[in-house]
Parts: sequence; C-alpha cells; structure tokens
Amino acid sequence: MSSSPSPYTELQRRLQSLKALQTQPAAVAKITKMMQNPATNAEELGRAIRTDQVLTSSVLRLVNSAFYGFPGRIASISHAVVLLGLSAVKNIVLTASLLDAFKIDKNKDGFSSEAFWRHSFACGVTAQCLAQTLGYKDKEECFIAGLIHDIGKVILFQLVPEDFGRVYKKANLSKTLFYDNEMEVLGTTHQEVGGILIQQWRLPDDVFKAVSHHHCPNPNQDGFQLTAIVHTADIFARALCYGSGGDGKIPVINEDVWETLKLDSVSLVPLFDSIRVEMQKAGSFFSS
Repeated sequence: MSSSPSPYTELQRRLQSLKALQTQPAAVAKITKMMQNPATNAEELGRAIRTDQVLTSSVLRLVNSAFYGFPGRIASISHAVVLLGLSAVKNIVLTASLLDAFKIDKNKDGFSSEAFWRHSFACGVTAQCLAQTLGYKDKEECFIAGLIHDIGKVILFQLVPEDFGRVYKKANLSKTLFYDNEMEVLGTTHQEVGGILIQQWRLPDDVFKAVSHHHCPNPNQDGFQLTAIVHTADIFARALCYGSGGDGKIPVINEDVWETLKLDSVSLVPLFDSIRVEMQKAGSFFSS
C-alpha cells in the first residue's frame, strides 16, 4: 500500500503547472547566459530582450523612471544597456519580469500584493547597500537574492490560496512570523518552495542557499555570507517599514550572522540613509 505524497512533494508536482514557470525561466535564463559571456555586446542583449514585448516595455519604463534619473528619454534597449551596464540591466530584467509573471490579482484575507513586492524590492535594495558597506564582491547578486527571497510566498498564494490565507491570518492574529506558521498549516515553508523555483531557474547556488535559508542561516554552509546579508536585509527592511512580507514581526538577527558580518562595526545611520534614498526613487517599479 503506497503512502500519500507529502505536502512538499505535492507542491513540487503542482509547481510544474504554474504558467509563470513555463515562460519566466526561459527569458531570464537566456539573458543571464548571455551576460555570462564576456563577448556579448549591447546590441545582442537588446535583441534578446526585444523578443518579449511586455518585458521590453517594462524595462524601458523603469530605465526612464526617477530611479535612474537620466535627463533625456531612453528609447532603445541597446542604449539602456550602454548607459547602465550589463549588471544593472540584468537586475531590471529580473525585477520587471518577476512583477509581470508573478502578479497577484487580488488581495487575500488582507495580504497585499503591492506591500509584498515593496518589501521584496526593499530587501534587494537593502542587501545591495549592505554589500556596498561591507565590501562584498557581488552587489548585484545580493540585490537579486534579496528581491526573490520570499518568492515562495507568491507561489504558495497561487497554488494553495485557501491554506495561504489561513497562514496569513494565523500569523497576524498571534503576531508571529509567517514562516513559523507555515509548517503547521502547509507542511512546508516558503523557503523550501522558493528553493525549488531557484533550482528550476538554474540561478547560482549561493542564491539558492540564501533564498532557502534566509530565516535559518547555517554558518557551516558554503556561501554563508550571501545568506547572512539577505537575512539581515530582510530584518532591516522590516524595521524600516517597507511593505510587508505577510506579517508584522521583526525577527532578531541571528548571532552567527551578526558575528560573520561584524555588524557591531557597521554605522547604521548612513546605511539606512542610503537605503531610504534608493527607495524614494523606486516608485516607478510599482506604478502601472
């Protein structure tokens, strides 16, 4: 007699059916692969982005927003790549395509799509600013990992909306973390579900670890510094009240993270000021 599949296994199966996963990875994977090739030029990258009309319009809107502050109108993707550089365009492509592919068309039991994405974006910005402060080598990777750290929540919202609503209400009534209520209700967490997506997209292993361990960082894992940065960025973004990941709780920073990043020596006032400046310019990422 065979046993019934675990909730985690069932979610893995159902994850394959999400329409977003049938189109989103292809665009991101193709562009990411091109950017890893030092021979790729702006015109080639522009052609790749132009194959997706929605992505093209989103990227041009964001490039022409106050976030980047260019004085003249940028009318072509190739021009945007020349002005911003490959890494910045990669971040824009990922942000624009995520916002398009993982839309939440309705709120559920008070869960706000805009508040969720604002928190996610703030975590990316905070991770990037923190990386700059710490001298971490790959600031763009920090932005990406921070941006998608909670992507598992959107997947859960789409796959099991009623159960997702139960977790959301339970977390807010008890004033506890969304994460702490997921296992009891769902048998899995947004960390695990997000990790499945990251593996399907073939993003770097350090990004996978940061997404799948940002609530429970393990100092014995390779790539711990990126996980530590995302863990801290999530908490700082919560403390600065940028959006909401689905609960109102501000966790305590993990002790191993605190020691690894040497947060005692970080001056928080200029760090928070830099985060505020970037977030003030980011309104166009969320306007229609």
